[in-house]
Amino acid sequence: MFIKIKLPYYLKSFLFIITFLLTSCNFEEGYFPYNEGKQVFYDIFFQDKENKKKNYRQSFYFLPKIENSIPVLKNDGEVIFYVFEKKGIFKKSMEDFLSSKSNDTDNLSKQLLLAFPIKKDVSWETDDVTTIQMKLGYDRFYNTNLPFKLKNTIVNTNETISINGKKVKNCIKVSGFGQTSYYPDPTLGNINIEIVTTTWFAKGLGLVKYKREERSDSETMGRIIYEKTIIF
Repeated sequence: MFIKIKLPYYLKSFLFIITFLLTSCNFEEGYFPYNEGKQVFYDIFFQDKENKKKNYRQSFYFLPKIENSIPVLKNDGEVIFYVFEKKGIFKKSMEDFLSSKSNDTDNLSKQLLLAFPIKKDVSWETDDVTTIQMKLGYDRFYNTNLPFKLKNTIVNTNETISINGKKVKNCIKVSGFGQTSYYPDPTLGNINIEIVTTTWFAKGLGLVKYKREERSDSETMGRIIYEKTIIF
C-alpha cells in the first residue's frame, strides 16, 4: 500500500535533481540519456525519528529540451530547469531561468549541483537544509531547517548494485557528507547533526538509487532515513 505524504523541500527538489544531473555530461556514453516524453517512476521509503515507516511512489516527466537546458515536470506540478555549463550542472527555478540575471553563473554558485569532470575523487559542495525534527513532550514537533554544506564526492565509477534482485552494473557512486549543530536552550545544550547521502547512477538509466540519513546525538531529534529506488 502506498501512502502519499507531503515532501520537505530537499526531497521535493534535490532528490529528483540528481535523476538528471549527468544527462549532458557525456551523451555518447549513454549513462544518462535524455528522452523527451519519458516518464520515470521510483519507490520511496521514509522512516521518521519515531521509527514509523511510510512507502509511496513518485513519477517525473521529461519536457522538450531548450538549448542547453532540460525542463523537468515533477509530480507536484513544479517545473525545474537543469542547465549545463562549463563548470558543471546548475539547477534553476522557473523564475531564475526566465530572468536575464540567471545567465550570470558567478551568482549561481549555490545552485551548482555537479562539478565537471566526472571521475573518481572529484568533489563539489551543495547548499542544503536539515529536515530532521525536534520533539518536545508528546506532541510538540519543530522543524530544524538548518542550512549546511553537503560535500559530494565521486567514490566509484564502476560499481555493481542489486535492485529488487536485479544486478545493475557499471554504476557511478557519489557519497555526500554534511554536519551542523543546533542550540535550542541551555537545558538541552548543543545538538550535533550529521547528514550522510549515497547516490548511484547507471548507464542508460540515470539515477537508480538514493539514500539519505540525518542523525543527531540527542534523543529529542533521533534520526530519519529516506530511500529512493527506481522501478524497472
